[in-house]
Amino acid sequence: MRRKGHGFWLLWVAALMSVSGCAMSEAKKRGTLVGAVLGAAALGAGGAAVGGEIGDGDDDERGAAAGIGVAAGLLIGGALGYLLASEPEVAPPPPAPIEREAPPPPPPPPAPKRIILRGVNFDYNKSNIKSEFVSILEEAAQTLKDNPEINVKIVGHTDSHGSDDYNQRLSERRAQAVKQYLVSKGIAASRLGTEGRGEQEPISPNTEGGKDNPEGRAMNRRAELKVQ
Repeated sequence: MRRKGHGFWLLWVAALMSVSGCAMSEAKKRGTLVGAVLGAAALGAGGAAVGGEIGDGDDDERGAAAGIGVAAGLLIGGALGYLLASEPEVAPPPPAPIEREAPPPPPPPPAPKRIILRGVNFDYNKSNIKSEFVSILEEAAQTLKDNPEINVKIVGHTDSHGSDDYNQRLSERRAQAVKQYLVSKGIAASRLGTEGRGEQEPISPNTEGGKDNPEGRAMNRRAELKVQ
């Protein structure tokens, strides 16, 4: 019988590994091959030595024993190499990012406070503060104290009786009268501007159908407080 050499058994191990290669990692393949080669070399040499002793130096006996040793070495060494081969450590996947809820949007800024100051009216051709409007100016003074960040423009007006020049000066005196009253209540004069508009901006008709309109004239004789 023809003896099978080391190459035959190595090819056999390689074929076996190719069949199971889908389930074998590169590290396991490498360990199996190295183990098979070392096992074949060790047991093949040992088998040849034992065969020579048993067969009294007969070459056939030595060759058969060597072949058996090689085959056993391939199988045993390959198995040991497979078992002892260490798999490379695979780094664990990075942790998934933690999804955090977006913080709630900041609350909208508060709407600016709307401050409306009521104006006062005057008697015909007068600029003094009428007693019935004192409470209105008291309220205005308190509002200005509570809101020190605001300033006010006081605008005086007249009806259409009199010349333009006279009504302009009268409207300025009315604005000044209101300012002096507020200053007397503790409001800084620097916060109070004044302006006279004469008869230019009526809020009610001074005449109707060519006739005098007393009610409209009374409404036009006024001073307005405008928040700046």
